[in-house]
Amino acid sequence: MKEKIGNIVLLFTFTFVLFNIAFSQDADKMMKLRLAQNFEEADEWERAVTLYEELYKSEPANYIFLDGLRRSYTQLKEYDKAIGIIRRWFITHPRDSNLMTTLGGLYYDSGNETVADSVWRVVLSLDPNNVQSYRIVANEMMQHRLYEQCIRTYIDGRTMSKSEVLFADELGTLYAALQQYTSATQEYLRLVKKNPDQLSFVQSRLSAFILKPEALRAASEIVKAEVKISSDNIALHRLYVWLLMEERRYDSALEHYRIIDRLTNANGSELFNFAQQLNQEHASAAASEAFKEIIDRFDKSGLLPYARFGYARALEELSNEADTLAPKSQPTYRDAIQIYESIAASQDHPDLAVQSLFRIGIIKFEKLFDLDGALSAFNKIKEFPNTMNILYDAAIKNGEVQIARNDLVGARKEFERIAELPLVVYQDQAVFKLAELNYFEAQFDTSLSLLKRFDTNLDTDLTNDALQLQYFIQENKTSSLPALIEFAKADLQMRQRKYPESLSRFRDIVKQYPTTLLIDDAMMKIGELHLKLKQTNEAIAAFRFIADSIQLSILKDRAQFRIAEISENVLHNKVLAITAYEKLLEQFPNSLYAEQARKRIRLLRGDGV
Repeated sequence: MKEKIGNIVLLFTFTFVLFNIAFSQDADKMMKLRLAQNFEEADEWERAVTLYEELYKSEPANYIFLDGLRRSYTQLKEYDKAIGIIRRWFITHPRDSNLMTTLGGLYYDSGNETVADSVWRVVLSLDPNNVQSYRIVANEMMQHRLYEQCIRTYIDGRTMSKSEVLFADELGTLYAALQQYTSATQEYLRLVKKNPDQLSFVQSRLSAFILKPEALRAASEIVKAEVKISSDNIALHRLYVWLLMEERRYDSALEHYRIIDRLTNANGSELFNFAQQLNQEHASAAASEAFKEIIDRFDKSGLLPYARFGYARALEELSNEADTLAPKSQPTYRDAIQIYESIAASQDHPDLAVQSLFRIGIIKFEKLFDLDGALSAFNKIKEFPNTMNILYDAAIKNGEVQIARNDLVGARKEFERIAELPLVVYQDQAVFKLAELNYFEAQFDTSLSLLKRFDTNLDTDLTNDALQLQYFIQENKTSSLPALIEFAKADLQMRQRKYPESLSRFRDIVKQYPTTLLIDDAMMKIGELHLKLKQTNEAIAAFRFIADSIQLSILKDRAQFRIAEISENVLHNKVLAITAYEKLLEQFPNSLYAEQARKRIRLLRGDGV
């Protein structure tokens, strides 16, 4: 009995010792492995290879040790050593296709391209029906920038699988990288034709390269040809419309959306959604045509009142474009107002009625300067229940109308009422308007006190406007208070569209206070006023004076940009506009307007965006 117990104790002790030795050895290996990996991350490959060699020697069947040593040899360009350890691995793992693919890459790196190609062919022959093998080999080729061979491998895999869409995404990406945009588009078309649900994915892939004009043209032509072949394929029509929108060919896009509406039996709903999109893209002419078609063809549809509102919005935008580019062209704001009034008179859609009244107020105030008409429209909104935000928007506009009427007391009451609302977005707008009002009245300290609210606000357009006004007052209040007072009065007159009076006052400021810091601001106002009075040459002269003659002005680049804009949009002189934009880029390469100037130059030259 004692002998048995002794044997058991001896066996246990022996096992414990072996376990501790094994554990100690494993712990030592793990420490070396972590250290080797740390050396890899630090790009200290000589130190990493020493540790990996020790680990590999101790356990040549351990793939982790083998692969770490292979990576280290590769980084040190010791390709023969890397090839040697992999070939030894094949003695016990003859069909390891992953490592065999890596071996092909090593042969290629060592300069033996023929052997590399042979190795990759062997990998594919081991299991010719395995799609994954083609993917692995192609990825290795891709890492070595063997794009043409990579393409052939993917195509061979597709042929083997008899799947028309296999590797379409990979091939599309490769073709696009090689600037073979026609082939790239054809690959992505395979996906759409096979599965229409892939449309969004395909659009995201195409969007990566159609920023180039030649790529966009190629994609558009290929999809157009495919649409002719498969004229009932809705997904192809949608894809083609998307490309047409990218090309800004809105009329052609609308034509295809008519087809989509018909193919889907949408009874105008597809056309309506597209018209809404056109409005958002400011493609007002095509939008108006689409909305008008819905009104004429689907007069029993529940979409009719919304289509009429959309049509009025499109006419409003068209009128705005006409106002800017060709004042005598049609349509007019009156056309839009007439539709809005008919919508507002209906009791069926109070939401549209309120929006229509708001649009009437905006047009009458901002476009026609019919102040009484604007007030009437804004005030009618109060007659509708549950108007909420749009009522507050109208109240802000009401205050602005009061300023234009020179009723500053009435404006103040309106803004103070809005400032007490629990909604921060409207509080901010009202406080800024009150700060402006105090500025107009030369109450600069009060204005600055109100503007402090925006010191910690997020970067929004309203915050930027507030900070600019704050900086302007602070800069000029102590250095030239009389000039600032006159400037505020002239600014108020400009806001009230008393353009001749405002222009005269700004000119007086320039004459009486020629050394003040606000002289360039006054000249900017003079330029804008000349433009509003249709005195184009005088406007350009004012802006040029800032750009060329006021040496320390921070508005020089802005003035030069305005010269370019006037040349483009008012004089319609491409040569002058391009020259002006180029001058801005030459003299002010770091200007905030530089990128926009480059974009305008490309468009004017017909290079695309």
